[in-house]
Amino acid sequence: MGDGGQLTFVKVVVNDLDAQAEFYRSVVALAAVHRLSGGEGEGRYEQLVLAGSGAGPTVLLVRYLDRDVPPAGEVVLGFGVTDVDEVVRAAVAAGGSVRVEPRALPGTGMRVAVVTDPEGHALELVQGS
Repeated sequence: MGDGGQLTFVKVVVNDLDAQAEFYRSVVALAAVHRLSGGEGEGRYEQLVLAGSGAGPTVLLVRYLDRDVPPAGEVVLGFGVTDVDEVVRAAVAAGGSVRVEPRALPGTGMRVAVVTDPEGHALELVQGS
C-alpha cells in the first residue's frame, strides 16, 4: 500500500497544444499557467500546465515532437460542474462531441455526462453531490 499520496496532475498527450488549451479554457475554465519544453531525442516535448481557480490537481497537455500521439481513450478527466447541460453545450461549441448525453443517476442527486475534446479525450462531467 502506498503512502496515501494526493493526485496532483493528469497528463494528456495531444497533437495541438494551443487548440486543446483553448478547448479546456472555454469548457471547464482551465487556464494555461506555465509553458515549457525540454527533453532530448524522441523525448523532446512542449507542455502546457492548465489549472483552475482552486488548489486542486492540474492538467498537463504535452506534445511530443518526435513521437506519435497514442490513441485517445487512455484517460478520463473528471470535472465537478454546477450545470452539466451548460458544460455539454460549451464542449460542443468548442469543437468537442457528446459521448454520453446528460442524465440523472437515480438515488444520488447527481447528473452526469461524458464529452470528448476535439482530439477524442474523454471528460466526465458530474453535477451535484
